Amino acid sequence: MSGIVRFPAGMHIAAAAELLAAEAMASGSASGCFNGIDVSAKAGATAGDVVADWERQSDARREAYRKSPEGIAAAQRADDARRTARSQHDWLMAELPALNWSSDVAILDWLCAMQGPSDHAGVIIRRGTIIAAFAKRGYVPGMDTGKDYDANSRYSGFRYLVGQALDGLANGPAIHPIIHKFAAEWKARLPS
Repeated sequence: MSGIVRFPAGMHIAAAAELLAAEAMASGSASGCFNGIDVSAKAGATAGDVVADWERQSDARREAYRKSPEGIAAAQRADDARRTARSQHDWLMAELPALNWSSDVAILDWLCAMQGPSDHAGVIIRRGTIIAAFAKRGYVPGMDTGKDYDANSRYSGFRYLVGQALDGLANGPAIHPIIHKFAAEWKARLPS
């Protein structure tokens, strides 16, 4: 008799393999489907055996996709997107010295434009140069938060958004994409 194992959502393959191996020991054999890959075990199989089989099948599936017309096209699209993001970063960096530092809108627009490249794998962001340029003008990561934040002040709202963007560059992986929404709300709610 063979046992069927259903793996809960979010389960790691190592934990799924433990369940499958235990069911195989109890029932003589067991099978299930983990992330679209059928796995099975006979009594005496270890969780390591199950993981190794799943990884072999997963690697073979990944390699087949990579070589397929769809996989080749997806890789080309990813390369094109990376080149576009890199070009946008380079253009923005060239524009940074001439940025209109007296315009809160220009500063936020520049940070919003940098968000995409900053969040794109494979694009090297000149974080230190950006943070230094902003610091030279008094803008630092995490500014105008907590008691320093004034929700009724256009200037405080602006500084908060700049501080959050800079914090994403300094301490996070990137400028968070929510900056687009918050900057648009800031412009609409507190017009100059």
